[in-house]
Amino acid sequence: MSSRSLARPNVLWIFADELRADALGCHGGGLGPVITPNIDRLAASGTYFRNHFCNSTVCVPSRTSILTATHPQENGVHSNEGAWASFPLPVRLDTFPEVFARHGWRTATIGKSHVPKGYAPWQEENHEGASMHVFGLDRDPASRAPIVPDGIPSPVGGVFPDREFFPPEAVTINALDWLDRIDDTPFLLRVSYLQPHTPVLPPARFRQLFRPDDFPGHDIPPAQQSAFDDAFAEMVGGRRLTHAQMQRAQADYHALVAWLDAQVGLLLAKLEVAGLREQTIVVFDSDHGASLGENGLLSKIVFAPQSHRVPRIVSWPGTLPKDAVREDLAQSLDLARTLCHLAGVAPSDGFRGRALFADPPPEAIYASVGNGTPGARASVAANKGIWRTRAGWPRRGCVRTDRWRLDMNLRMDGGPVPPGEEDVFLTDWRADPSERRNLASDPDHEATRTALATSLSRFAAKSIEPDFVPRYSPEESPEFAPPRIAGT
Repeated sequence: MSSRSLARPNVLWIFADELRADALGCHGGGLGPVITPNIDRLAASGTYFRNHFCNSTVCVPSRTSILTATHPQENGVHSNEGAWASFPLPVRLDTFPEVFARHGWRTATIGKSHVPKGYAPWQEENHEGASMHVFGLDRDPASRAPIVPDGIPSPVGGVFPDREFFPPEAVTINALDWLDRIDDTPFLLRVSYLQPHTPVLPPARFRQLFRPDDFPGHDIPPAQQSAFDDAFAEMVGGRRLTHAQMQRAQADYHALVAWLDAQVGLLLAKLEVAGLREQTIVVFDSDHGASLGENGLLSKIVFAPQSHRVPRIVSWPGTLPKDAVREDLAQSLDLARTLCHLAGVAPSDGFRGRALFADPPPEAIYASVGNGTPGARASVAANKGIWRTRAGWPRRGCVRTDRWRLDMNLRMDGGPVPPGEEDVFLTDWRADPSERRNLASDPDHEATRTALATSLSRFAAKSIEPDFVPRYSPEESPEFAPPRIAGT
């Protein structure tokens, strides 16, 4: 880094929801055409982390992990029930926005938050434009042409009419206005979009850029997968969409990513016009990825790469490398120590992870999802999905090394997983980048399976368990329940 890194930089953190890495041009693309020139330009101005993975494949625990730089096992937030009004937060940890505020930064978040009620880490918050319930589905669904799977009743495809104001654009408008009113105080601003999370309703002008026939629909090479992944696929209902519906959903998701890219372009242009670009670290990432029909999967939850891998870009012109692509293992909770290092701020002692531009990569990274309590469901929002033995939906964990991914069930009905229900999946992700082959029963890999399963079990054994058994009610988390669609 240059000597200019000694100054107190601004930080603009652009945060998406449910964004898969291969929906970006800078990743190399994936299912079909992508249109992300602004995000690609940002990547070219900085460093793109190709093998960056989230610490939980669902919103609330992932966001809590990023802010506190801890694993769900350490912060006690294991699933989206962590945002319920009845959830008893077992421990309140420091967050990196609070660290920055204590050192003189002005901190603000604009857009989606979705963290436990015990956390309010930002000095300023504005959530306009982040709701799932502002798209008119409750009054005029026909004009939105929603594609709604029967498992999770939120549109995975559709359109938003150009004649109406697209509500998420309020996030961009408010962010630009906030940047208009800054002074010489360094800032940490998060601009947090719900998109491309469901409901997937891209504005019509973006939808028309993508042809469904350019996407594979159900014609994605099949993969071996765990019973966990297979049960989730059956629950969400992706297999019951027609081939044409799946193609349309894939095209609409990429259209919504193109809309997101346009918002990134506006934010970057604002920094440049204001003369702030070289004073500002820009981070672009997401809380987790999403499935778009792989083996019938939709949504997130699983540790397949389309859900577990997350794009991360860090750009600071004149200070950090540009047009760089990193292949080393990185994880979402690395953000806190990375920004603290770049800004010259001492991190909290409890922050895990590493400073990505200073510290060596870890031997392994860990992730988990789910409470594993009696009555737990695969989908908190839809209140659906129990395990094959009629137990509550299990907690599942994952360990990744520079070569291997192993995931397995860790907890079920409030205790250890019964013998035979571990449901281990093992893959050599360097040799099999799509992670389609399960090597767990291959005797040639028995030693690897045993070593990784032991490592994951030891890590999981340290977990904080909140005194909480979920009792679903529509009032618990109304803001992030599936949107009501008129006539259904």
